[in-house]
Amino acid sequence: MIVLTPMRSKRMPEEELAVSEVIGVVMLLATVITMMGGVFVFLTPYVADFQDNTAWTNANGIAERIDGRIDVVAGASADTGLRTTVPSVTSSIVPIPNVEVWMVAADLTATDSITVTYINQTMFSIFSYNESATNATVWTQEGEQSFSFESSNEEVFIEHDLNVREIYIVTVRDDNGIELHRQAKITISGLLIKTKVQSGEHTIALVNDARYDKFSNEPWSIASAPNMKIDELFDGTMRASLSIRDVSIIGSVPTGRNPVYDISSAGPIGLFSGDAWNFRFSLDSELGPTINPQMNEAWLTDYNLQRASDTLDQHRGISPWLRASGSDGLTIDGGYNMIDLEIDIQLVEVRE
Repeated sequence: MIVLTPMRSKRMPEEELAVSEVIGVVMLLATVITMMGGVFVFLTPYVADFQDNTAWTNANGIAERIDGRIDVVAGASADTGLRTTVPSVTSSIVPIPNVEVWMVAADLTATDSITVTYINQTMFSIFSYNESATNATVWTQEGEQSFSFESSNEEVFIEHDLNVREIYIVTVRDDNGIELHRQAKITISGLLIKTKVQSGEHTIALVNDARYDKFSNEPWSIASAPNMKIDELFDGTMRASLSIRDVSIIGSVPTGRNPVYDISSAGPIGLFSGDAWNFRFSLDSELGPTINPQMNEAWLTDYNLQRASDTLDQHRGISPWLRASGSDGLTIDGGYNMIDLEIDIQLVEVRE
């Protein structure tokens, strides 16, 4: 007789099956986390670069927006302005006071050559080669003073009690009140746009219609130079135009994620408009030690090329005034020929 024995089930107990499923899920999660960690480590540099590029792009957008608004206002009459909102989530805007000093001077007639020298805070000297100068006016934003003196073949010294630390204009005249010479010193301020990046900080400086860039541990570089326009007229006369722009923060700097800026003109001041002789100018920047050499190199590129090729007699642009290094300043068309000169000071104020 055959006896049938019941077969035991090979199926796991429910408890063992549940434990196995939990272990499987844990292992799967561990694998996923390990893979995600590897991907994150691999992508971290690219994410950081993407964030830096985004912040840099935003900073450039802020710079272009503010500079564009200032361009609109700068040449307008006094009290003309506009209001603009500048989103600045990743950047901050701060003033940079007294960052550049410009000196410009020119004779306003061909009959005399005059030199005005700054002696100290209260004194200038005036030397007239043809002894035609008999009157001088010193102008500042706080007031002006006039002086009369006898014509002389020596330096004439004038003393004043004006504040000439930041800006002054000295105009020299003859007996008939005809303007013979003008010299001006203009100290200007600008704006800094600072942005945090992985390597430290990226900074954009907006100064006098020019733009400068700087990354941490790197020197300043010139992104765009001041807009000095030089061309030749149909009769061969050289024409030069320049606007020297001062941007001042009045009160506190607007803050927040979407700060609102009131940008207004304090009125342009005309320095030169018409024929000029012996024109010379200089720029001294406090932004960084590399700016002055870079600027001189850019301005004197054509001069140095023609000097190297011994064709200076064909040069009609910017050239050194006196010493070839440019340390005495720069001029246009050799300095001795008549040029058509247009220079003004643009005063811009930024408020909350």
